[in-house]
Amino acid sequence: MIIVDTNVLVYSTFEDSENHTRALDIIQREDVKIPQIVVYEFLWVLAKVTSNVSVINTKVEELREFEIICEGPETVLVGVKMLKEDRKPLRMLNDYVILALAKGVKGDLATYDEKLRKIAKKRGVRVIP
Repeated sequence: MIIVDTNVLVYSTFEDSENHTRALDIIQREDVKIPQIVVYEFLWVLAKVTSNVSVINTKVEELREFEIICEGPETVLVGVKMLKEDRKPLRMLNDYVILALAKGVKGDLATYDEKLRKIAKKRGVRVIP
């Protein structure tokens, strides 16, 4: 199972991005799961880069092809606990919730975020690409 971070969706969306091909390859795998928090982050990014509601609508329609995983309170609490243990700033909470979800389902974490990659590896979560 592959848990996808927001930046993978962003790179897969924009063909002129440096990691487009690799990100597209990741999201086209059949064992990809998208955390609900990633969906909202992705929509926020899209809203910042485009004022075209039709583009956002199309992207939401495309998300129907994926399994969206809801992070329950227990997953959030695990993320908060790890954040506190690592003494990281609260602005990283979403990353830690995504990490907690990947750890909880024993999945790989797909992210291009170097800070999150380093933390995930330290916590025993396999990171791709």
